Amino acid sequence: MAIVQKKYDYALMHVLRDTRALGVRAKDFFRDSDHAAVLFFLAGAATFFSPTGTILSDVIAFFALLYVWWLKKNDRTLCYKMPGWAPFADKNERDGKPKGILYIGNSVQYDNEECWFTNNDARTHILYLGTTGAGKTEGLKSIVSNALMWGSGFIYVDGKADTDLWSSLTALTRRFGRDDDLLVLNYMTGNSDDPAPSNTLNPFSSGSASYLTQLLVSLMPEAGGDNAMWKERAISLLSSIMPALTWKRDHQETPLSINTIRQVMNFPEVIKLSRDTALPERIREGLKGYLDTLPGYVDAAFDDNGMEKPLGPDQPMVDTNVVKQQHGYLTMQFTRALQSLGNDYGYIFESKNADIDMIDVVLNRRILIVLIPALEKSADEAANLGKIVASTLKGMMGSTLGATVEGESATVIDNKPTRSATPFVTVFDEVGYYTTSGMGVMAAQARSLGFCLVYAAQDIAALEKRVKEEARSITGNCNIKIFGKLEDPMGTQDFFDKTMGKALVSEVGGWNLGGPAGTSATSSYYGNVSATIGLRQRSTYDELKTFKEGDAILAYALTINKVKIYYCNPGNAKAMRVQRFVGLPKTDDFVLKHIKDIGALRDRLMSKDWTAKKSAPAIPVAPEIAAMAEGVRMAQALDPVKAGGLALVNVQALNGNLDYASAQGAGTSSAGAQKPAAAPTEEKQNPMGAFAKKDDKKGWADTVKDDDKKDEEDGEDDKEGKSSGDSKGMKKKRDDVEIVPKERYDAQQAVEEKAKTGITMMPEGLSDEVRGILKGAADNLAAGLFGTPQLGLQSSGSGGGQTAKPVSQPGSPFKR
Repeated sequence: MAIVQKKYDYALMHVLRDTRALGVRAKDFFRDSDHAAVLFFLAGAATFFSPTGTILSDVIAFFALLYVWWLKKNDRTLCYKMPGWAPFADKNERDGKPKGILYIGNSVQYDNEECWFTNNDARTHILYLGTTGAGKTEGLKSIVSNALMWGSGFIYVDGKADTDLWSSLTALTRRFGRDDDLLVLNYMTGNSDDPAPSNTLNPFSSGSASYLTQLLVSLMPEAGGDNAMWKERAISLLSSIMPALTWKRDHQETPLSINTIRQVMNFPEVIKLSRDTALPERIREGLKGYLDTLPGYVDAAFDDNGMEKPLGPDQPMVDTNVVKQQHGYLTMQFTRALQSLGNDYGYIFESKNADIDMIDVVLNRRILIVLIPALEKSADEAANLGKIVASTLKGMMGSTLGATVEGESATVIDNKPTRSATPFVTVFDEVGYYTTSGMGVMAAQARSLGFCLVYAAQDIAALEKRVKEEARSITGNCNIKIFGKLEDPMGTQDFFDKTMGKALVSEVGGWNLGGPAGTSATSSYYGNVSATIGLRQRSTYDELKTFKEGDAILAYALTINKVKIYYCNPGNAKAMRVQRFVGLPKTDDFVLKHIKDIGALRDRLMSKDWTAKKSAPAIPVAPEIAAMAEGVRMAQALDPVKAGGLALVNVQALNGNLDYASAQGAGTSSAGAQKPAAAPTEEKQNPMGAFAKKDDKKGWADTVKDDDKKDEEDGEDDKEGKSSGDSKGMKKKRDDVEIVPKERYDAQQAVEEKAKTGITMMPEGLSDEVRGILKGAADNLAAGLFGTPQLGLQSSGSGGGQTAKPVSQPGSPFKR
């Protein structure tokens, strides 16, 4: 017969008795905020509505002020920890400073007190148990919302792969403006062969050879009996191959992915690797050691590419099928794991430049959501998918542990990348579906690395489904335990009772019937005035069955609380999208070597006051270039052809190649009527600077006079006079120079005239010095471009023989 609960089922609160002293109970009564509010209301009402109260208003006000002062002096310590922004001391901390950062909810039984935990408390990890409908997922979203309030990030691994969770977390991150940090690893295919939208992950792009070996070994099925021997040999194969692949990845920039491993496992590729001279000898020795242990392997039977080759006549025949068969037995151990990752989830794992780097996610506080569809995949498949995420996270933790045992503490210990004022939250929801070996170690060591691990499951049976030992280690390393609505009467109840423990309480000693004996129908039962001592559960398992969504028992140390879990309620996003990144190649080593200089240059370019002329070191300029630039600068008023001629003359003068003695007389009139220009003054002599020889103080006017004298002696004036005459009215000078009006001067015509007749055409208005310079340059160029080389015979000086010697062209002012 079932007990009528309304009649006979008493709650525990009706049996317990408060046996504390009267003063302690009174202090608790007056300290209660609700009681204090009622007392202040009654005092105010008495002052306004009662004549006696009005008379005694001063006394009432005095005691009210004393009451307020007493309330302010009272201990305000919360049941767990005080929030970090609280202005009151926290007696739960040794130094009294409030440090709470993780908000869980509000206490139901302790005057609605807030439940806060510090950074150190959060890093002791959280276990959240709750059956279907207990509000576990909403509670987990509220926990990760704390991480966003810290400006941190989180990893959320969902074993149900609910799209509502993805939408809700998208809305939550968008509310904090963290859309660009949101990444998703989506294993859901919807029973379709088409790839699902997801970010990519290549767990083999980083990590040591031993770590990657253990990652693949964890995906292998369990083996027992004779199969264990084959599994061990397969691990030996992988351990010999992986160091070669990681060395090529790090030193030869060879991409390493799932398909790379599948290809290298072929027998010819293993032989090819063992004979690769670029590999270090220690790696090649490991490959050769594996090959030598294969039954039937003869090294001479294969070439450097792993192909069979004919043996010599003096060598016995070798059956190569035996060794290939033995090698095939070992590669069969990895067939399922590599097939699943390379084919079914190739859209995630087969990527050279993956979107998700676990080190980047943790150190840069990004947000990663992993969706593992337990209904769509088999139990082993879902476990393997969870193993990959857990293994990559575990490898990241191992890389941040540090390997240096020497040095200053500030560098080796305090400067670890994971040391932060806030932890990095990692949630494993429905962890029982993908529990893997190593999760217990993560829970044991993640505290010192700055991680807050949250393990959530429906009950202990689900948690222990795959690896029972790991499940027990997880529950033992989680100091904060949250129990929502639970129904399992077996292992979960036993775990709950042991976690809650028992408390020594006072109970009523018995019940007495009031009134005369035998009149129980008209009398009531009253509790005895005596009380007894007994041990009772701090919280009963039956109470958990009555919980609604968000109700939970929060246990930390010896403090047990019934709480309402904080409900963040982010809603659903109106639009969701997967972040798509542009894959970039690996940074060049040269860039990494000069990264500081590149950064400094970038900062200078961003400065408004910085110029290259100010900051760059002075670059030495060749004298020839300087002389050429000076000539062009001083000939700015002339056309480009003349400016170029002046630049070349300036360079020749700088090198000392000008023969002033043989320069043609420039600057004289065609009929000899124009007088030579007067010698320049000391300030204006040779205004072009570089044209004068250092040991020759003669100007161009003096040179022209010398040329005139020489022309008169050679009779060149008569020849020039005979050829004088211009049908177009041009004036012709006796030194083969024609002065043409500026408006009729044509550079192309001048060049053609020089080539045909040797006459130099110049525009009017030029000084004698400039004419002389241009005349010399034109003659020099004409001699090199239009002149015909001549060879003269000259005695060699010995033996009476003759040798050919170039003869200088006439009219050239330069020495040969």
